[in-house]
Amino acid sequence: MRVSLCNKACLLTRTSEYCYAILLACLLLFTGLPTQAEVQVLNIPKARSEYDIAHDYYSNLLLKALQKGADGRELPQLKETLMMEQGRALNELIKGKLIDVYWLGTDNHKEEQLRAIRIPLERGLMGFRKFIITRDNIPVFDKVNSLADLQKMVACQVTHWPDTQILEAAGLKVWDSAVYENLFKQVSAHRCDYFPRGYHEGIAELDQRRKMYPDLVRYDSLLLRYPFAVYFFVPKDNETLARWIEAGLERMIDDGELLQYMQQHPLTAKVFPLGRDVNVRRIDIPNPLMGKNTDYANPRYWFQPEDFYPPETPAP
Repeated sequence: MRVSLCNKACLLTRTSEYCYAILLACLLLFTGLPTQAEVQVLNIPKARSEYDIAHDYYSNLLLKALQKGADGRELPQLKETLMMEQGRALNELIKGKLIDVYWLGTDNHKEEQLRAIRIPLERGLMGFRKFIITRDNIPVFDKVNSLADLQKMVACQVTHWPDTQILEAAGLKVWDSAVYENLFKQVSAHRCDYFPRGYHEGIAELDQRRKMYPDLVRYDSLLLRYPFAVYFFVPKDNETLARWIEAGLERMIDDGELLQYMQQHPLTAKVFPLGRDVNVRRIDIPNPLMGKNTDYANPRYWFQPEDFYPPETPAP
């Protein structure tokens, strides 16, 4: 049809010179610029470090969602561009030049600037936090029973993570760094007392860094909980890609594939089966950065506090 339109335009001209110019313009317009639906490559950041197992989790989940929602479309290739901390990744994603899709802890600001696919990529596990601390600090944390007790401690967090604002809004002290990998070093050096990690993160992270930081442990007797989710984000003008990813994730949930993926991936596998927390103290704080219409009680998308305790042990 496009060629036909160009030919008709060409016939209306009076010379072969004008006809040639029209055909050349059509060739550049219709074959030189792929549409969003025809994109062959999706750019994502490189892993933050050689130990960044979360990068593998989310990038492979993205591929699975694209496969599940393809509906006959050719699958794009994921291409890693540059290593960048979350602050820069967010800015590059807003520009839509260096990266096309990324996974980020959500907040109202991001959802205003980008198109969020509002399906928690680890069923909200990220909002159930256990702490990385030094072994000699275990007796200190054994005495933490309330938010007031925790407010006496200093948390480590990455500057651009939403968690930093969430903790500070609850009156918690935060020592922040722009570089994720530095925080393990800071806890080990006692510049901060604890590094809150998603329920699934601390175990794998410490296993990878055991030789570097033998003094670090995950403290299992205390759980800090606030509603939180990691979503896939794309630029606002790429609704085609957003709907593709969204459809794939919904189908993965319908088929049980998302939960199965979590049970098998090294990042999350060790937390299953859930329901093993006994005598674990829990401190709840709000998340003022998340949309008020988020339905955290919907078990289709979110784990619930009672999922982490044995049936005979009600969640505190």
